Amino acid sequence: MTLKFLLEYIAPVNWKWAFVSTIVVAVGTGCAAQQPAAPQAAGEPGMLLVRGGRFTMGRDEGEINERPAHTVEVDTFAMDRTEVSAADFAEFLNAAGNAGNTYFTPDAYATVVAVPAREEDQGTRFSARPGYERYPANNVSWMGADAYCRWRGKRLPTEAEWEKAARGTDERRFPWGKRDPGDQLAQFEQVWQEKRFDVLSPVDAFPEGASPYGALNMAGNVLEWVSDWYRQNLCDFCNPDGEVNLGLILQLTRQEPAPPHTAATAGDGSAAEDAQGGSREKRQVPPRNNPGGPSTGSFKVLRGGSWLDREKDDVATTRRFWLDPSQRFPHTGFRCSKESSGPP
Repeated sequence: MTLKFLLEYIAPVNWKWAFVSTIVVAVGTGCAAQQPAAPQAAGEPGMLLVRGGRFTMGRDEGEINERPAHTVEVDTFAMDRTEVSAADFAEFLNAAGNAGNTYFTPDAYATVVAVPAREEDQGTRFSARPGYERYPANNVSWMGADAYCRWRGKRLPTEAEWEKAARGTDERRFPWGKRDPGDQLAQFEQVWQEKRFDVLSPVDAFPEGASPYGALNMAGNVLEWVSDWYRQNLCDFCNPDGEVNLGLILQLTRQEPAPPHTAATAGDGSAAEDAQGGSREKRQVPPRNNPGGPSTGSFKVLRGGSWLDREKDDVATTRRFWLDPSQRFPHTGFRCSKESSGPP
């Protein structure tokens, strides 16, 4: 099944799960805090400051992998105000290359294109598709997103950082608040056959849809890669004995179970009953502070929804998606983050 087939024939009925090469079986309130009065610039150009502190991650009313809502604390960090643009990603590809199309696929659906090489050039050259320089780079794999951020002296945000930057400390369902997404707030419910590249919007579009910290397009446009490996259970330390399918999750994420042990402290997230209710297995558990997800896995997390999504909750701040880190599609992009102690 080719990507062209998926786009031209299946897209109208929402093919976002059809492209996943491996089928995965879906097996405390944060402290109230005042939102920033106005976005604060970080020391790095184009980045915004997200103050450290507690917030509520996850949503009990969401899909199974959005649950449970729980309190997390993150340190102060900086987040890109926008998704990485086609022009900026082309600059990276010209400096770093794209051997074996590892980072990016320059096909008919990409906002970055390969350009004819001049005699003095070595290897393929890249540029933004004319007219789409300020649109998000798409067709980007996790490896490409990670490499770009490192090349810029940054990194991909953790899942917890991404969610705090998107929803703030007042448990927003969408970056702008509770109001359902619409034409002035987010780019979603788009059909490729009708608009082609205009299913996307510029990275600095929808100022009314900004997050509490001023970040744009954190709902819709392109799915955004984060650094974390995917696991279904968003918060192992919240209810360590409540999950009975640990063995299945470990198998699906290619994690080796730790040797059984007999001692466990209730509520510390260190162990759980296995499917038979007998022995206990040690879990990979994020800390309550600065969680970074499992230490290994098969899939990387993406957040924010995209132009392709039809349902409003697909662009909610808590919705989670996953793909193999080598996969990339016309609706996968990213933004970067980095540590920060405060404004310049």
